[in-house]
Amino acid sequence: MNTKKLIARFMFMLTFTGTILKIPLRIQAEVPGQPVQAPAGQTCFQAPLPDIRTEFIRAESAAATDSLFRASLKASKPAPYLLSESEWADSGSDYYFSLLDTKEKNLYLSLKQAADRYMNNTDNFQMTKVMRNGNEVRTYILPMVSYQGLTTEQMKKVFYCFMFENPQYYFMRNSVIYSEKSQTMTIGLYEMFANGSTREDYTAEFARQIRIWEEQIAEAGTTVEKERLIHQIVCDYVSYNENAQEDDPEDKIMSQSCISAVLFDRSTVCMGYAQLFSLLCNRAGIQCVTVTSASHAWNKVRMGSIWYNTDCTWNDSRGDQKYLNVTDEQLQAEDTKLAEHTLSPEWEHLAPPCVAGFDPQMADGEDIGANILSPVKPENVVSKSREKGRIAIEIEPVENGDGYCIQYSLNTSMEASRTKESETGSCVISNLKSGKVYYIRARAFTLDSNGNRLYGAYSKKQKITVK
Repeated sequence: MNTKKLIARFMFMLTFTGTILKIPLRIQAEVPGQPVQAPAGQTCFQAPLPDIRTEFIRAESAAATDSLFRASLKASKPAPYLLSESEWADSGSDYYFSLLDTKEKNLYLSLKQAADRYMNNTDNFQMTKVMRNGNEVRTYILPMVSYQGLTTEQMKKVFYCFMFENPQYYFMRNSVIYSEKSQTMTIGLYEMFANGSTREDYTAEFARQIRIWEEQIAEAGTTVEKERLIHQIVCDYVSYNENAQEDDPEDKIMSQSCISAVLFDRSTVCMGYAQLFSLLCNRAGIQCVTVTSASHAWNKVRMGSIWYNTDCTWNDSRGDQKYLNVTDEQLQAEDTKLAEHTLSPEWEHLAPPCVAGFDPQMADGEDIGANILSPVKPENVVSKSREKGRIAIEIEPVENGDGYCIQYSLNTSMEASRTKESETGSCVISNLKSGKVYYIRARAFTLDSNGNRLYGAYSKKQKITVK
């Protein structure tokens, strides 16, 4: 996050009297429209909140840059890897991804491929050394990736989007190490999972628990019932960690990961609650993302094409569902002096607004608001031949187009055609036969969050005689 604007805060919940009630886990969803009532005299916890600001470490010294470069060499020329073949790749959302431009998407996909590999292999984490508070410390990292063509602020935006809509990668810390000189960056990882065999065991146990919940959620009938059950699972299974340190750069209790809510002592803070809720919703086919303020994390969930806020942490402290599927206005109306639900600047133009009051019938309706759609057909494709054996192509950009595929052939049926791709729509086709008539058409494509291409329709064919 923007560390100049965020300050570590103490979390102070609305105070009631009495004790916290923990309801035994049930495998059946609550009846929609009949939320659990908060017992009279119930108390909310008061505990320090670990620092949820993103740790950004610049590595610009010669030694630091050399260390990062050596780490990059270890990750060079990886074996071919398709995210679409991974059981974990679709465990997150693609909402934030859909809001990025093409270069930002490519960085996001590079990070996702690197993280997903560690979910599916037993390679040990890479290690480098960085300076923190004047001391050289070792840190474990994802393979280095380039963010050339992006500003540092764009790189940070991509990190937020990737980190907070992919909770399945439980070993990632809320930490970025980067070099503006080489325009490379990476994400910090928890040392506990550095050994590949050890991580394999944790991943298996993590997956086992997730699948138990998935079986329970699948038995729920409607979308609303599934979401209410997920909310109940999170609140019943997890407890708030009142002993979490306010400032722990290593995050030894892994409070910023859903792993702290799933394994170990099942004790976490707001980020763990939010990331687990997001993970279970998305795996159940309910669109959900995590958002943050200066001192808090919660979720925005979409049902029936409408976005709502859900705060599992606050609900668990009360023992009810008051902050389940509420509007931005409703959430902020009962906020604390710390403005815990005032979004951090990083989420401007990213976080979806929640303005519609909850309606169970609407929420159970079809979600027609797909995040990633095939691009429209290019309407303006200009081809010119001013040089021998060459055709210059100019395609007017289409909305959501991440690239273009130009098809050309010597016959109008487009048989035995060849293709050329361009990210911008401006390219030159060479090595053509002079004096021959070529037929040309183009289509745009959009990348999805697994790197697959969604193609639009082809433009009208043109014919042009090559010089």
